[in-house]
Amino acid sequence: MRALFVFGACLLCACGGDSRPGGDGAPASMDSGVGRDGARPPLPDGAPAPDGAPGDAGPPPPELRFCQLGCGSVADCATASPAFDADNYACEDGACRYTGCVDDGECGATFMDDRYVCRDPGTGTRSCVQGCASASDCGTGTPAFDADNYACEGGLCFYTGCRTDAECEATFMSSAYGCFAVEPPATPLPVPTAERNCVRRCASPPDCDSGSPAFDADNYACEDGSCRYLGCNGDGECAASLMRSDAVCR
Repeated sequence: MRALFVFGACLLCACGGDSRPGGDGAPASMDSGVGRDGARPPLPDGAPAPDGAPGDAGPPPPELRFCQLGCGSVADCATASPAFDADNYACEDGACRYTGCVDDGECGATFMDDRYVCRDPGTGTRSCVQGCASASDCGTGTPAFDADNYACEGGLCFYTGCRTDAECEATFMSSAYGCFAVEPPATPLPVPTAERNCVRRCASPPDCDSGSPAFDADNYACEDGSCRYLGCNGDGECAASLMRSDAVCR
């Protein structure tokens, strides 16, 4: 599941190119990254009105669109990785949707590590998750993703979030990153989310620009000093960012 987590991390972080931490083989449609990190499901929408009375939350915000592979059938979605081949996808509305891993064997083979098992980590979709006996089994060796950033619950690793700005600066090798109380947007992949994550700092959207068409200034908002991903704007952005003519924005 670390591969899926890295995708979520890149959504949060506004990262591109060399700025993201390393991960294991993610599906090709998601491998270019996007900007905010994570490890628990997002909080529900809507807050009480200022006077304490339940307020009218109004219409829900529009769903974000993300770069995905286009498809005519599930065969178009498959990679050579056992947990990301044809039986792990559905082709819906011309775009690939990841439906989850099938069994532990797929995950062990994909990550070349038998500690990876196929479980639902609380996202509603079965994913490859690293098994553990303690949090020390979960750490990656980078400051924002080492043992003190994980919990081992029910024999599975859960990312609990960054702890300090210094962790994020060291992990992404840049003082532009800080540890913020923000969660990632919902994505097409079952990425668990944390409450505090490494996010790129900003004064305005151009500070979030990663240099990739689907992740440049017009794909971000700068809110409370941190970058928030707004989604892709069209198929052309995705084709250029993923360097695939069959990439779509959905």
